[in-house]
Amino acid sequence: MRILSFLPKSYVSWFIGHLARLPLPRPLARLTISLFAQAYGIDPRLATRPLESFRSIGDFFTRDLRPELRPIGDGPVSPVDGSLRCCESLSDSGVVTQVKGRTIAISDLLADESLAHRCSSGQLWNFYLSPQDAHHIHAPVDGKIIKTIHVPGKLWPVNDWALNSVDNLFAVNERLISVIESPQGIVAVVMVGATNVGRIKLAYADVITNRRPWQKKKVSQIGHPEPIAVRRGEKLGTFMMGSSVLLVSEQPLAALAPGSLPRKVCYGVPLSCV
Repeated sequence: MRILSFLPKSYVSWFIGHLARLPLPRPLARLTISLFAQAYGIDPRLATRPLESFRSIGDFFTRDLRPELRPIGDGPVSPVDGSLRCCESLSDSGVVTQVKGRTIAISDLLADESLAHRCSSGQLWNFYLSPQDAHHIHAPVDGKIIKTIHVPGKLWPVNDWALNSVDNLFAVNERLISVIESPQGIVAVVMVGATNVGRIKLAYADVITNRRPWQKKKVSQIGHPEPIAVRRGEKLGTFMMGSSVLLVSEQPLAALAPGSLPRKVCYGVPLSCV
């Protein structure tokens, strides 16, 4: 923990990201990606492209899955392939649980007091993406993107160790927030950066984080004079590696099905079935 505190995580993540995207000679790329897929239990046949077409680990990391494998269900759906860590009702206190003994304020997470106020009676869903998961983030609802918020920050890991060690982890790390106005009210899709995941790319706007970690940044709101229509299951963005996605909603999106957490989920599956 102490060593990681002094590590320049933004620079390290930027450097590792460049290495991961470095094109390799085809025989070496195929061997490297095959070993990576075996190590994490990834079936390359699920991708839209054959394994030999990928030229780097980064290229394979951001692979698209064959669409017939992820039919989009009715109602609010999971935005990612990953593990659902928690689903929590929000309250007027504006505080939710990060892990036992550690809490986080929704206003800090969203960096927008009015948005946090609108979501004070909704829900928070927390999904974690591991190296074996596809790394695209999808719209959980039909609606219109009315604004995007970029919140610069740290790049702590978002694994279980970090959750138990770093106060306000999701409000400390860098994040991109897509705010969707939907039939279910406001839904904020919070894409959280992490160590080695310093690069998040939006699909609907020319925004990529951590391109120049040496530049000072401040919280910025990207307005959309013409709201951007999206359908549930439509791609919103991509992690260059793995991280976490949080949904913060104005109204409850679904009741969590009985069962233990964390649990594996696939994008497009109705939240009511998760």
